[in-house]
Parts: sequence; C-alpha cells; structure tokens
Amino acid sequence: MNKLSWSLWMAGLLAFSLGNMVMAASADLDPSQANALEMSNQLMEQQRLKNQEMANAITDHRVWFAGFGLHSGSKAFLGDVQLARQRLAEINPDLISYNFDNQPQQNKLDAPFAHLGSIDQTARDIASQAKQGDVVAILLSSHGFTDLVSVEIGKKAYAPILTRYLKTALLPLEKLPTVLIISSCYSGSLISQLKAPNRIIVTASAENKVSYGCQALEHNTFFIDALFGSKLDPGQTLMQVFEHTKEIVIEREKKAKYDPSQPQMFVGEKMQAYAQQPLKSWLQKP
Repeated sequence: MNKLSWSLWMAGLLAFSLGNMVMAASADLDPSQANALEMSNQLMEQQRLKNQEMANAITDHRVWFAGFGLHSGSKAFLGDVQLARQRLAEINPDLISYNFDNQPQQNKLDAPFAHLGSIDQTARDIASQAKQGDVVAILLSSHGFTDLVSVEIGKKAYAPILTRYLKTALLPLEKLPTVLIISSCYSGSLISQLKAPNRIIVTASAENKVSYGCQALEHNTFFIDALFGSKLDPGQTLMQVFEHTKEIVIEREKKAKYDPSQPQMFVGEKMQAYAQQPLKSWLQKP
C-alpha cells in the first residue's frame, strides 16, 4: 500500500470512527437505557408528588387529566396532549394533569415515557386519591390498528398496547366518571372491550377506518384538532361537541379527498347525565 492509499484509508477509518461516535452521542433516549429510564421515573415521581399536593389543596371536586403521546413518529401525538391539556385548563385552571410523551430526546427528557406501564401507574395513582364528584379524562394519541395502539419511544418500536391489556390498566378507574379519548387509526375497534357504565369513550375513527393528521411534522391529528381546537365551546354538551367535531373532520376529509374516518362515541349508562350537560358544568368548580 503506497503512502497515498494509506493516507486515504486512515482518513476513511477516522471518518467512520467519528461518525460512530457522533451517532452514539446523539442516540435517542429510550427505556432500554438505564439513565433514560431513571430520568423518566424521576419525572414521573415529581409529577405524582406535584399532583398529590395540588389535589390535597382542592376542597371541592377535582378534574384529573392524563395525556399519553405514545409514538415518536409524529409531532402530532405530543401536540394532541398539549392541546387537550391547554383547552381543559382554560375551562378549569385547577386541572390536575399528568403528561407522558415519547418524542425523540437525546440528552434530557421533557416528560416521562408513555407506555402501558405509565398508563397503569397513573390510573392507580388517580384512583387512590380521587373522591366522590371527581372526573377523569384520559387521552391516548398514536398510530394504531385493530384492537391495539402502537408504541414507539425514541424512534424504537415497542410492543403495542392490546385492548385487553389497556382494559386491565384502566380497571382502577372503573368506578370513577371517566372520559377516554383515543386518537388513532381503527380506534373504534377498542370500544367493545373498554366500554363500562362509568365511562364515555370517544375515538377518532370507526373500527375499520383510518384517521388522519399523523404525518411526521403535523401539529395535531385531525380529530384532536377538531375536538379541542379554537371552536370548542364549553357551553355545549359533550354530545353537541362530538357532533360538531365530526362535522369539522368530515369537511376537512372531503377537502383533502380522504375516505371518511367516522369518529365514534360510546356513553355508559351512568354517564348519560354528563353527556347531556354543558362541559363547563362538570369541568369547572360547581
């Protein structure tokens, strides 16, 4: 090997090594990394303690919100959680909120990881503190398929959340008035196993339909943007809000020439009164 060849070979080797070092240094955080898992657990505990203190300070009924952006493949899923929390907090400034997200982070997490375990822990945490008159709102936003919601953390695929496992995770909340919102494709397929007397379930699509707005750089999914966007009227009942949401989604889909997603709503027998009352009457202080 002549000097020129040797120099080129060494330069290539150095570039390859530096490239690997940069890639290793910039790897997205996920639960398989001990430091990232510890960071997530610490954030979750800080969130829990803050919410516990806030709950103890509220003497009348409380509104609990837990949002889970379960997929790192689109900014829309984080955007959905942020938008829902913002709009609910506008209606009730004393909103007690838990926020989980899987957007790619390389050095420091902004929120705990969103996965089945965090849903399970949050449901148990809320149930242990909730009292009569409290209301719970849960939002799951992700990609999905029949009877499952996808999970991707830091661009790494994890086991999806099957409906039967989600049902078990939400069991601690079965006696509490709960609104469960699921924005994903085929999300209507989860209703049959998750429906309960004290539960309202709202989904972005029918059981055999896709939903839209989950491309990588979208700010919100179509459904959550319509549900919690600027046109949300707290003076309307949840039934009216849902019908208005469907109208907005249908109009947007027609304009884009998409197949209809057909959002769905289930209202449990003990939640009929909630569905027929203005949102502000049970989200705000009585």
